[in-house]
Amino acid sequence: MKLKAIFVLGLVVISALAISGCLSNGPTAKMDEINNIGTTSFKSEDEMQIFFNNIPQNSRGNAVGGTTNSSTMVMDSAPASNTTVPAPTSAPPASDSASPPSSPPSESSSLRESNSSDRYSQTNVQVAGVDEADIIKTDGKFIYYSPGLNYPVNVTLNEESKYSYYNYDTVQKTFVIEALPPEAAYILSNIPDVGGSLYLTKDTLIITNSQTLTAYDITNPSAPQKMWEQNFDGNYVDSRMIGDQLYFVTREYRVQYPVVYLGNTISYQDCYYPYGPGIIQPGTNVTYFVSSVDIKTGSFDKTIALIGSYNTILYASENHLYLTNYYYPNTQQIELHFIQEHGDDYFPADVMNDVRKFMSYELSDSVKSIAVQERIQEYFSTLIFNDGSNNARTRFYNDYNKYAEPIINEGERTTITKIDLETFSVKSGFVYGRIHDQFSLDEYNGYMRAIATAGNNWRNPLRPQETSVYVFNDDMDVVGRLSGIAPREDVKSSRYVGDRLYLVTFEQIDPFFVIDLSNPEKPKILGELKIPGYSTYLHPINETLVIGVGYADNGRSSKIALFDVKNVNKPIELDTYTFSNRSFFLDDYHAFLWDAEKSLMVIPGYEHAYVFEVKNNKLSLIKDDYHKESLVKRSIYINDYLYIFSTSEVHVYDQDTWQRLNVISIPQPEYPNSYSPYPYPIIFD
Repeated sequence: MKLKAIFVLGLVVISALAISGCLSNGPTAKMDEINNIGTTSFKSEDEMQIFFNNIPQNSRGNAVGGTTNSSTMVMDSAPASNTTVPAPTSAPPASDSASPPSSPPSESSSLRESNSSDRYSQTNVQVAGVDEADIIKTDGKFIYYSPGLNYPVNVTLNEESKYSYYNYDTVQKTFVIEALPPEAAYILSNIPDVGGSLYLTKDTLIITNSQTLTAYDITNPSAPQKMWEQNFDGNYVDSRMIGDQLYFVTREYRVQYPVVYLGNTISYQDCYYPYGPGIIQPGTNVTYFVSSVDIKTGSFDKTIALIGSYNTILYASENHLYLTNYYYPNTQQIELHFIQEHGDDYFPADVMNDVRKFMSYELSDSVKSIAVQERIQEYFSTLIFNDGSNNARTRFYNDYNKYAEPIINEGERTTITKIDLETFSVKSGFVYGRIHDQFSLDEYNGYMRAIATAGNNWRNPLRPQETSVYVFNDDMDVVGRLSGIAPREDVKSSRYVGDRLYLVTFEQIDPFFVIDLSNPEKPKILGELKIPGYSTYLHPINETLVIGVGYADNGRSSKIALFDVKNVNKPIELDTYTFSNRSFFLDDYHAFLWDAEKSLMVIPGYEHAYVFEVKNNKLSLIKDDYHKESLVKRSIYINDYLYIFSTSEVHVYDQDTWQRLNVISIPQPEYPNSYSPYPYPIIFD
């Protein structure tokens, strides 16, 4: 019989899924049990091992007990005593293979102390005082730029095939640009084998990419010296720098026991996992590692591990780091519970005896569900249609839907795990539904605020979608909630400014909400503005004006909007600038530049940089800087000069006259002709 074949196959292939302390497979799941979810550490090594042994194989990645990525560390000074690393080896100065200047300096090659900067832009970050890694950094005198170009190295000609071709590896570079005077700015040096996202603190440049963290002493920018290099396990996710401390997050796409990071085993007290009733299930297919890094030595002083899912969102305040984890209803277990509890009302004793036998085995929900469904469908097929087969099916599924609907509606959750950056202690809370992005989270005056949208998912497509704002206290308990915001609409963007929240949702029009959070226990909507289009990024430029960057015409056009929120009860759209096509896509908010002193805004748009003046409640495009066949990446200002960076050039403008003062060429990769039978000279800058 087909049922027996499926059931026996399930017995052979699928292991038990009874996870102690994590996913309860009890026969009844009450609604109040759904609220018992969160993040906690293991209480013992045995509990930790049981958890990992019972996670489904397809969530583990490599087998339990498998090896981890190797990690090495190269330093010019002795490592910290609490870090286990190989013996240090010397690193050659980066300048040994640095590029020659793209144009000669206008003065002596010595660093020009007379060229000083009174003001310069910082990285556009979410939280003031919490620096974020970016591809460009400046101290007002020198600019450090990693354009993301891949330069071929280790080039060899392969002549073993009919058509000869080249084999080569690639590396990135980080360029050091002497910025002043602007008309003579040029590439002073480069770090030849390292590129990625950058941090700049005093005389140290830190570069991180997918698997390496490297620090350089830039006391002499013409010859950066490698201080240390750390190859970490897994892949880089995100990081923050607060003062002189770097907080670093990586992940491995596997969950395995023991948990090992940089050659050290993470103890059960420092390993955290999501818990909750089996009727809703969290993501448990990724291991995140959160570390504090000493930027002087490169040692990872503290590390904790968190089990989570791929789509985790990260937010950092000056005192805490927050990670999210999405929970979703386990519809197979919901159905099994319903049949076990109420099946006698629909099926004869022999069917229910088989069902209870299947349920008694320690099998995964998926195998039990297949076996039970096969059995009840077999029963329905024995009924004569005219004698009530259709009525029996209809009554069963109608009653099941009534039973399952409230559980499915309530079961969609997202936990928020809060990590104290001083002690690395962990607390957690939860919201209903999904969290859109990192700008949906914010910490202010000891309270965490979060925006989440629930409903309109495939498990219950008829449930209207709605958005809520939550306020958590220090213990991550909800103390205030504003529900029912913008039914049936998606969250597109948000921005917190002190005790005020600006929120944009979208279905057919763009509701721009102003929400008051001054009373944490009673958040309320102050005002709402409905306009065409929607903003995907919000940037407050002062206490009463907010810039919105997004789209119009159902996403076919690009749009910039200027909102006046002086009257919080009646926000106004003062002005808009619309491009007839999708001229820009602001996928990285670090690329947005606001110069408050000059009232200038710069937005990259593919081969263009659009410079707007925001004055007298108007948006005026004053410069369209074009980079032929080159993507514009970033822009910065130093003194009264604007520097616009693409992958091939840097354009320098006088912000008063808008005269172009300088063009700096970025050395481009030189790839060999893969079809040439003979090698030809390859120029490396």
